[in-house]
Amino acid sequence: MTLESRYWGSFFACTLLCIALQILARSSFAGGQKSGNAALANPRFNPFQRTYLFVFILAMFSDWLQGPYVYELYVSYGFSQQQIAELFVCGFGSSMIVGTFVGALADQWGRKLMCVTYCVCYIAACFTKMVPNYWILMIGRFLSGISTSLLFSVFESWMVCEHHKNGFDGSLLGDTFSYATFGNGLGAVIAGLVANRAADAYGYVAPFVVAILPLTIVASVVSLKWTENYGNQAMSFQASLTKAVNLIRFDSRIAALGFAQSSFEGAMYTFVFMWTPALKSVSETQAELDGETGEDTTSQYLGLIFAVFMVCVMIGSSLFKLVSGKKENIYRTPLFIHAIACVAMTITSLFFNTKAVVYIMFLVFETLVGLFYPAYGVIKSERIPEEIRSSVMNIFRMPLNAFVVILLLKIKYLSPQKVFAACATVHGLAFISFLYFYSAKNINPKRSLDVTEEGLLSEEGSEDP
Repeated sequence: MTLESRYWGSFFACTLLCIALQILARSSFAGGQKSGNAALANPRFNPFQRTYLFVFILAMFSDWLQGPYVYELYVSYGFSQQQIAELFVCGFGSSMIVGTFVGALADQWGRKLMCVTYCVCYIAACFTKMVPNYWILMIGRFLSGISTSLLFSVFESWMVCEHHKNGFDGSLLGDTFSYATFGNGLGAVIAGLVANRAADAYGYVAPFVVAILPLTIVASVVSLKWTENYGNQAMSFQASLTKAVNLIRFDSRIAALGFAQSSFEGAMYTFVFMWTPALKSVSETQAELDGETGEDTTSQYLGLIFAVFMVCVMIGSSLFKLVSGKKENIYRTPLFIHAIACVAMTITSLFFNTKAVVYIMFLVFETLVGLFYPAYGVIKSERIPEEIRSSVMNIFRMPLNAFVVILLLKIKYLSPQKVFAACATVHGLAFISFLYFYSAKNINPKRSLDVTEEGLLSEEGSEDP
């Protein structure tokens, strides 16, 4: 089978499966009846949801435009794999260090402001990609790391706060997260195809130039249409950060939830760095090092492969809608996500030289990503206090960034098989951590915690899921 047949064939097969699952999800009584009635009960909800989804999906679209070609752009500039790893380390390092404080600033200064800041930082990062200078690109990666922390915290924090502030039914949050993941996948498919076409026509830097337009639109819409919301403005920056840390310290379930999330995402971001070289054969990799180009190479299909990955994310989102009729199912879903991810990465490590198997495992993993985000989105919306939401969510990202930084710094000493074996191990740890979160029945899952700078004072709760 040629590479063209493999990748285009998988694209159409996954697309058909995605359409079938989406039709099934829409027709599912358990998945739609309650949410539909709740939406009808408050006519302001649908316009609110559409506005948020438009902004969030477009913000993610600008990020996805760049995803398939970051690694390849650095290769085209003549950087070694170790130099490329160092550039990636800078991004994850800035996300780990600066991103933590940015979350607390968002709670205090406003989530809307930080959404606009995301756009400004990412536009500046896109401009740096036009300069084939190592240190200029390093500055771009630093800005990209900050932007990533903002993207995966402040938009969601703004939406959850506005949802509750407007008095919308809590059951509608799951719908919003599911639609956001599905729309994110659809936007990423389009982004992959657009990036592929732009790179073919104008070179690997073109997708980064194109990304400036949607970022500008996001900044404009947020500035004009969104209202500002905050955590606890009366709380200082230091107090907000301290309270978030104490919540994690004194609530073992929250700590376990955060560790499980960080472990999955840490392995996922390692996958982001590894998937491009992992799909290339030894001969193709050697030809690229020698400056030769082939007729049918993986590099020619990176945008298409990325699009297939994102269709799989949409499949995962559709599966979530099918299983999310009962809250108990939402809380069980991550157990399957972490277990299957562990198996998929183990098989990738064991059969690394069989690229068809590796590709299939990557598709399985991307489907799990589509399940992961809405499931964890709902769980976090019920577990993390509103006033410190951004702070806690960014603290959750610290272990994942630390894991990726350490792994990338050691990348030249590790074979790809060992890297994927490490990812499998981390997914196994995520499973154990979430299993503790799920099974710790002695700690009430619906409780609200009273946490101060000194520690945990009291708790209130209701029934288990």
